Amino acid sequence: MTPSLYKTKLMACVGMLLLSISCQEETTVNPENNEPTPYSLAIPTGFPKSYLSKENPLTIEGIQLGKMLYSDPILSSNGRSCSSCHLKENSFSLPIFNSWSGTKISVPPHVNLAFRNKFNWTGSEHNLDTLAMGDFEPEFFNTKPDELYKKLSEHSVYPSLFKKAFGINKIEEVPYHQLKKTIAMALAQHIRTMISANSKFDKFKRRELSLNQMEHEGYVIFFSEKGDCFHCHSDPLFSDQEFHNTGLNISYNGSDKGLFNLTQRQEDMGKFLSPTLRNIEFTAPYMHDGRFSNLEQVIDHYNEGVSDDKHVDPLLNKRNGTRKLNLTPIQKQQLIAFLKALSDWDYIK
Repeated sequence: MTPSLYKTKLMACVGMLLLSISCQEETTVNPENNEPTPYSLAIPTGFPKSYLSKENPLTIEGIQLGKMLYSDPILSSNGRSCSSCHLKENSFSLPIFNSWSGTKISVPPHVNLAFRNKFNWTGSEHNLDTLAMGDFEPEFFNTKPDELYKKLSEHSVYPSLFKKAFGINKIEEVPYHQLKKTIAMALAQHIRTMISANSKFDKFKRRELSLNQMEHEGYVIFFSEKGDCFHCHSDPLFSDQEFHNTGLNISYNGSDKGLFNLTQRQEDMGKFLSPTLRNIEFTAPYMHDGRFSNLEQVIDHYNEGVSDDKHVDPLLNKRNGTRKLNLTPIQKQQLIAFLKALSDWDYIK
C-alpha cells in the first residue's frame, strides 16, 4: 500500500470515528423529563380494589401538591384549610360543623376513601376527584378568585409543583373553574393515600398479637346475630357503603330526611350512608347530626331505642319480633372494647 493511499484510508477511518462519536452523543443526551412520576398505591392485604382515576392518576408530585394544599389556608379567604374540618386527632374528621342553615353535621373522616365511591352522609358525591370543588364556596373557604391566583402564583413552591404535577406553566392563566378542579384533583390524590389498616384488630388478623378477653367477646358479639353489627359494618372497611334507616326518628324534618332529600323517594326516607367504624373511638359525637356523644349512647340506641317507624331498615328486625338487641351491661362493654380495637393510633399520629 502506498503512503498516500494509507494516509487517505487513515483519514477516512478517523472521520467515521468522529461521526460515530458525534451520533452517540446526540442519541444519549436525555431531554428534561416533564412527566410526573407515577405512584403505586400500597393496598393492605384483604382490602378491596381501590377506586383510582384514569383522568387523575396517582403521581408523587400530585400527592405532594395535594398534601401541602390540604393543610394550607392559602385556598381560602377566611383562614380555613381542609385540615380545619378534618382534624388529625379525630381521624381527620370534625365533631360538629354548624352550617349556615343551623343544621349540625358530623363531618365524616378522611380514612380509606380510596376504596369508596360514595361520599358525604347522603352519597351526594360519587367522584373523589371533584369532592373538594364545593369547598371554595362562601360557607366553607369563601374563596376570592383574585386572591387565590395572586397567592398561588407568587408562592415560592406552588408554581413549580403545579407545573411538575399537572403541566401548568402559569397558574394565573388557568381558568378559575379549571384551577379549582386541578386543586381538587391534587387533594384527591393525597386523600387516596390516607389508608388506615394498622389497628389492634388488624394486628390480630395478621397474628401479630391477641385480643384480650373483653375485646374477643366483643368481636364475637359484633360478628354474630347477637350484636348484628356486621351486616352494615363488614370487615375490612367496616362499612357496606350502602344506605340505611337506623331508626333514629319517628318523624322527619330537614336533614333528618337523609337520602330522601336527593331522590324524593319514600323508601329512602331517613337513610344515611353507613360510616366506617375504623377509628370510631376518635370520631365522637356520632350519627349524621352528632346526637350521641359517646359509644355507650350509640349501643343503647340499638339495644333498646330504635324507633318503630315503618322506614326503619329490616336488618334491624330481630328474631324475637322486636328491634332490640337485649345486650347485658357487660356485653355492651365487651362490644365497646372491640370497637376500640379498631383504633389505628399510628394513623392519627
